[in-house]
Amino acid sequence: FFWFSFHDEVLLSLYYLFRLMTMDQKHLRSLSMFLAHYFWVASMQAEVASAFLPPSMRTIFSKPVFSSKVSVATREGFQSGNIGKLSFLLGAYSDSIPISEGSKPKTHQGDETSGQDGVTSISARISDLIHQSSSSNTDVLTQEKGIEQAEQLLIQWIDDYRSGRNPNDNNGSNYRAEEIVDAVTFDTLIRGILTLPSSFQNIPKGDADNAIERVEQNILHDELRSLIGKGKSSSAKKGNQIVETYSKSDRATFVLDLMESFHEPRGDIYDEVIASHGTDALDCLSHVTGPQFLHVMSDTDHSDNSKQEYFNRAWKSAKSALQLLNRSEELYRETGSLSSRLPSISSYVTMIDVWKAIAVCAEESDRDEGRNDHKRDEAMEIVRNLRQRRLEVYSLESNKDDNGNDIEEASGRYNILPLWATESVDGVLEFASDVIRENVPTYQPKREFSGERPSKVGTWHFNQVIFDLGEYPRSFSGPLAQDLLEFMVLKVRKESPRVKQNDEKIMGAMPIVPKPNTDTINAVLKAWMVTPGAVDSARRAEAVLAQLATWQADGTLWGVNPDIVSYNTCINCWKESGIPGAAERATDILTLLEDETTDVFPDVVTYGSCMAAWAALGAGRRAEEILLRMYKRSLEGSSSSLPKPSTRCFNAVFLAYANGKEEGRGKRALELLRFMERLHSEGYEDVMPDTYTFNIVMKALTNCGEIGAAQKARQLLRRMEDSNSDGDIQLNPDSLSYNTVLDAFAKEGDAVSAEKLLNEMHSRTGKSMKSAVIAKPDTYSYTSVLNAWAKHEDKTLALKKAEELFNELERKYAAGETDVRADSSVYNALINCWAKSGDRKALYRVTQLLNLMEELGLQGGDSNVEPNSRTYCTVLDALSRSKSWKAVSQSLEILTRMEEFYSEGHECVRPCARAYSIVISTIARSKKKGKAELAQEILHRMESEYRKGNDSARPTVYSYNAVLNAAAFTNGDEKEQEQAFKVACLTFDELRNSDYLRPSHVSYGTFLKAIEKLMPESDVRNDLVKGLFRRCCRDGQVGDLVLRSMKSLTTPDLYQSLLEGVADYGLPKSWSANVRERDSKLRT
Repeated sequence: FFWFSFHDEVLLSLYYLFRLMTMDQKHLRSLSMFLAHYFWVASMQAEVASAFLPPSMRTIFSKPVFSSKVSVATREGFQSGNIGKLSFLLGAYSDSIPISEGSKPKTHQGDETSGQDGVTSISARISDLIHQSSSSNTDVLTQEKGIEQAEQLLIQWIDDYRSGRNPNDNNGSNYRAEEIVDAVTFDTLIRGILTLPSSFQNIPKGDADNAIERVEQNILHDELRSLIGKGKSSSAKKGNQIVETYSKSDRATFVLDLMESFHEPRGDIYDEVIASHGTDALDCLSHVTGPQFLHVMSDTDHSDNSKQEYFNRAWKSAKSALQLLNRSEELYRETGSLSSRLPSISSYVTMIDVWKAIAVCAEESDRDEGRNDHKRDEAMEIVRNLRQRRLEVYSLESNKDDNGNDIEEASGRYNILPLWATESVDGVLEFASDVIRENVPTYQPKREFSGERPSKVGTWHFNQVIFDLGEYPRSFSGPLAQDLLEFMVLKVRKESPRVKQNDEKIMGAMPIVPKPNTDTINAVLKAWMVTPGAVDSARRAEAVLAQLATWQADGTLWGVNPDIVSYNTCINCWKESGIPGAAERATDILTLLEDETTDVFPDVVTYGSCMAAWAALGAGRRAEEILLRMYKRSLEGSSSSLPKPSTRCFNAVFLAYANGKEEGRGKRALELLRFMERLHSEGYEDVMPDTYTFNIVMKALTNCGEIGAAQKARQLLRRMEDSNSDGDIQLNPDSLSYNTVLDAFAKEGDAVSAEKLLNEMHSRTGKSMKSAVIAKPDTYSYTSVLNAWAKHEDKTLALKKAEELFNELERKYAAGETDVRADSSVYNALINCWAKSGDRKALYRVTQLLNLMEELGLQGGDSNVEPNSRTYCTVLDALSRSKSWKAVSQSLEILTRMEEFYSEGHECVRPCARAYSIVISTIARSKKKGKAELAQEILHRMESEYRKGNDSARPTVYSYNAVLNAAAFTNGDEKEQEQAFKVACLTFDELRNSDYLRPSHVSYGTFLKAIEKLMPESDVRNDLVKGLFRRCCRDGQVGDLVLRSMKSLTTPDLYQSLLEGVADYGLPKSWSANVRERDSKLRT
């Protein structure tokens, strides 16, 4: 039925009706579209076609997109009799059709995505689209599609809202036109746009036509521009020039324009769009001045023009960012200087950096070519203007509260302080103390002495409360500390006479007020640093220093200067923030101090914090660069006060190499250790390798994957043992030292060396050592040795040694010779040895060990030996590798037991996706009759478990691929193969329509293999393969497996026609953009 050509249209309709009657509403919607298009296109009976559609869907046929695209595609499908092509085409286009009220899924209690009348909230629909697109981490095309759908939905709503139309009556939009899209939805859409890939690109000549085609597809963004009164986008240019398309920054700006028509955006959303424009500008400038420009451009006379194109694009991006900053400042002033509308200090920093870079680039261009001289002057003027504007905005001249009311005694930028508390100094301190006391019951303010209040409240009392906010981190610590600082500054301004610098006589006559000092500033910075959940704490800390510069400039806090503690705290804020670019920003502050721009110089803590910031990213070489900068600076200066490298600094770099993935990190860590030891021998007293140092270096060797790394780690351990034997207590090897080396041997499969080291640990324990702490073997030690034997080449010897080691541990524990007892990790390691051995007794032994763990742990109550998900997965993997005819039945039995134990409350045996996937793979490898249907049944069990709330059981692409594989390699009669092909079609369709998964290149390749094995050669099969391959190209999933399957499935002529004549010199990169495989180079 799948592969003979239909000539009876009625039979075709009845077949699809019969096939889809039992499926969900989404498939029935596809069926309605299919039948409607059939009578419309094939029979041209519009009335009959309309009868198949619900009322909310009938107007869809008046849309140009359906008449021009879907109808044409359907007509081609009817002419060729291609069922598969119709199924995939209609399945794709039906996704964009709104579900009718009758087929709409029910909402749960508390679900705010729909109203009582079943109409979906426009905000919820846009948010769902953004969320779904962001959940795909690797599929760029899917992410772009989701963002564009959200933009289109917003455009439709704005059009309906402004025209006063009811969308439910005329276009099937199925949302409330009178509903206003909330500000959060606009914010979400803008941030979703900004997560898209790079905004611009250089297009080679060969792709110029494709670039023009992409620009022609920018209809959505032209519609968006028309709504805000702007013209259409410019056309693309051929040749090696920039293609002027809509960048993500421009798209975000357009949505922000629309947002201003309905809401007053917060300052942070302006900041993000400004930062994106700034990044675009700097990227363009890097092509103008950087060496990579030589590689991007060709050897034609277009290079100069293209260089100017990049400069113009950078200028345009910088201008757009400047306009946004102007609007953000205007909104801040128009709304009464609300703190939520305040432009971030980072926006000013970004703009100053961008315009300075433009000025430098324009100066170089002027020197080389005599162009852009006026732009250089304009850029420098903008820089000066931005600096002045930053000082003006970050001043405390505002006299309105957050409600727009005029006030005299308090600033409108308070985050927490209420107006009534700011009437007196005592009232502010009392309020702050009460806030801390409410959240920390044991808190006692230090300014209260035996119940007596001080006669005067001054700077010390304020500083103490701000210090306490840092000592007791809460979500209000940073904001409240900021309020106290601003209140102190306000008091200084209102109660202190303005004095000129060096006017000490007037300064001595000033009344006593709680004037902030350097300790106050540092306490506020620390409060921001420790505030939990404050994603902008680093920027707020920098803003404090910027405010201090303003207060110094106007004389309010003359003489109050930041010290090295201030800058170190700010660097630590960036280090702890975890936001992208934090390490770079911390390094920028270090560079500022090194350049002597300020009167403060970096110390050991400054360098160490920057290195720790890079270490958190695993960027060993960047951390080492800072260390070498520190070392060279200490040599160049004559002062002994200049910071010198310390053990802590070296350890930070070693940690970066240990946690990173840089090539050659193990070798580099060893070289750095030798350099550290040389410095110590030269008199650097603070540079002395300790146990922690050696442990990190050995960890770097363990994780580097270099040949001989384990033996090098063993040599370091031996050095520690020798030094400790000579009385050096700084190098006392602990359990972590030995376990790290054991882990290194395990990763290399050197079981002999691992067991030898374990025996040395036992012998070392029995000796009298000078050190007070002796490293003893623990369960991790035994587990590492067993894992080493699991990778040993001689499997027979490995099993023997593993069993002996396990029995020895059990015997020693029973005899009281050791307090180390075999736990779940040791049992899992022994099971792993048997599972990978290939021994004929492996299945018996692994099931025996599993039964023992279930008996002792799950049924006997011994939590130390409870099996976990890893245990079951290892046993299931052993069954999957075996050739036993009982493998399928035993796997199903173990999986069922796992589900039952979990349902009884044993959380440790939670069924996971890997367990289900292994069972499906076991079924696929078997010769069991009906294995495709059985594999599909396990997949549905897996999906059901996930729907019940077990997130660990969420199906993966590997799970679907295993079912496709079971269907592709089904042997049997014609009926069984027909059923297997049905399973393959339905499984692939479920994967394609999944809410959280997308087909991979393996999915496409396996499905093509199923078509090859289960579908006879015919024109119908060729048409199905064509449609599937084109979809694969659009999804960017053309990998090696797909190409190999296509070669064996099609004729050479058909294969070459599908590749569109590009096979000789490589496929378009977009075809394989989302392929993740070891050899990404496609060969045809």
